Amino acid sequence: MSSSTKVKVCVITCYKDPDYVRGEVISRAIDMAPKLQLVRIKNKHRGLFRYPEVLIKLFLTRIRHRPDIYLLTFRGYELLIPVRLLTIGKKFIFDEFINLIEWLVYEHKKLNINSLLHKSLLVFYRFMLLSANTILTDTKAHAAYSAKLMNISPEKYLVVPVGADEDIFKFSAMAVKTRPEFNVFYYGNMLPLHGLKFVCDSAVEVAKNDPSISFTIIGGKSETKALVDKSVRNGAKIEYRPWVDYKELPEYIAKSSLCLGGPFGNTVQAQMVVTGKTYQFLAVSKPVVIGKTKIKEDFEDKKNCILVEQANAHAITQAIFWAKNNPDELQKIAKSGHKLFQDKYSEKNISRILAGIV
Repeated sequence: MSSSTKVKVCVITCYKDPDYVRGEVISRAIDMAPKLQLVRIKNKHRGLFRYPEVLIKLFLTRIRHRPDIYLLTFRGYELLIPVRLLTIGKKFIFDEFINLIEWLVYEHKKLNINSLLHKSLLVFYRFMLLSANTILTDTKAHAAYSAKLMNISPEKYLVVPVGADEDIFKFSAMAVKTRPEFNVFYYGNMLPLHGLKFVCDSAVEVAKNDPSISFTIIGGKSETKALVDKSVRNGAKIEYRPWVDYKELPEYIAKSSLCLGGPFGNTVQAQMVVTGKTYQFLAVSKPVVIGKTKIKEDFEDKKNCILVEQANAHAITQAIFWAKNNPDELQKIAKSGHKLFQDKYSEKNISRILAGIV
């Protein structure tokens, strides 16, 4: 099929992190689809200038390339109105990923549920969602939640898993030698849903029973360091780094014996997500501990992952001890988890899902 007969899909990203994995995986998946042709718009500026930059690029792209479909990736809430106006008359897809009302009101409690601002925003945001032809989200649980919260038909939603950047997180990274001691790896930006406190409490408990087990924790800011330092003073064996280059993460993952995917925070959002790190661990074929959520269809305890109750440090501790004491079973779990990634969450499968937008 020649490029002239392909459906042109313009993927628009305007975010403080323009290379955020969600937008990158969606773009790569569209580029892989035989019937789709990718047209990419992505901000270079990371501050306020990113908004006019992207809108100017979008205006010029509509004139020069005439895309058939426009897809606004996460986090595009701020640009919903101007992007929708600039794409009027064409199919428009909004990657909601996380419902705005869920994030502001129920997860982070930045708005009071009874406030006029919340009620006004609810009406406005629902109107904008209805203006989209399709709404993307990451899990069936999130799609059902958003549809019910916004009083929108579930049929308007399409579930597109987060997946992983397979150029970076790939099975070949396993060539890195695993540490001689049993090492537990955890990283993230330490939002409430992630539940870092329970990881640190588990590290203290583990050290009291088996001081040979070490933890590696990467990410977060001063609050994270303070929590880690307190845990270390209480006996936890933790190597902490506030930041490493994204491309170095596979090396840390490959050196570990067990990875903590979470979420462990037991927040509203934590009940409906599969964390990005979980997909990465599965892609690299490492065994992963996952917090139990409303997502039931894919993850099976002791088969392709280890499932634990959220907000429960002792449950994480028990999972770690089980993993250390059952090395053969742990390797089977890692292989099965990797197969699950290939079958359900790979870029190839995401490309197949997105091809359905035609």
